[in-house]
Amino acid sequence: MKNKVIGICSIFIGIAVTGSWVLILSSGEVEEGQTEITFHLISEFIMAIFCFVSGILILKKHPLGNILNIIGLSMILYSVLNDAGYYGERNELAFTVLFILLFLVSGIALAVQLWEFKRDLNQSRFYSS
Repeated sequence: MKNKVIGICSIFIGIAVTGSWVLILSSGEVEEGQTEITFHLISEFIMAIFCFVSGILILKKHPLGNILNIIGLSMILYSVLNDAGYYGERNELAFTVLFILLFLVSGIALAVQLWEFKRDLNQSRFYSS
């Protein structure tokens, strides 16, 4: 059940990140410089792809799903913590709190995925203790 929830949430995050950036870019309210925003967008879209693809793979019970999801969730942790600082600097309390909460939820999901990965690794024939 928890893998299904993480898979669905990961797909949602991948779509939501992409959709958010489409809305932000179409509004023309991007204050960062061209080079800065280009690199930022590349990292955000890579994160979205990792989340979306890993979510699908998790739902299909493909072994790569959990590994890719660990990478995607790690990227999310960095991104939402960075966003909390960005909005905190702008004194936008609601967004700051939102991103801190997303950091906590993502951290829990990452801990679950790492626990599952460790368990699977311990049961693997490739692991020797």
